[in-house]
Amino acid sequence: MINLFAIAGAATGVVNPQIEAVLKVSDGVTHNPDFSTTPRIIELAMQIEVQALSSSDLQQIQSVNQSSDMRAVYIIGGIKGLNRPLQCGGDIINFYGSDWLVTQSLEEWGMGEWSKVAVTRQTTPT
Repeated sequence: MINLFAIAGAATGVVNPQIEAVLKVSDGVTHNPDFSTTPRIIELAMQIEVQALSSSDLQQIQSVNQSSDMRAVYIIGGIKGLNRPLQCGGDIINFYGSDWLVTQSLEEWGMGEWSKVAVTRQTTPT
């Protein structure tokens, strides 16, 4: 099988190199004795390519508040956007010193080989 992500990364890496990131994948919740819940996450180190959202990406996610700090991220794997009714997603990618919520899957290649996702910077609670 041809690794398209590696081929594309080699070609675009001269202009926009990949960066180190940590993918925080939701793994459900732990139910505590006081009936509260604590999210469980799995952290995976990986390389990603970050770009500004294109105008067609912005049209695709038109219902999202456009004043948010958003980026497009190319990442290995079939990462899905947040979907509250189906209780899936909510994955976070940490890069540029911030957590970024995967808000929407924009494109996916192959059988989950790599994805282009829209991410939104999350504020740090104070």
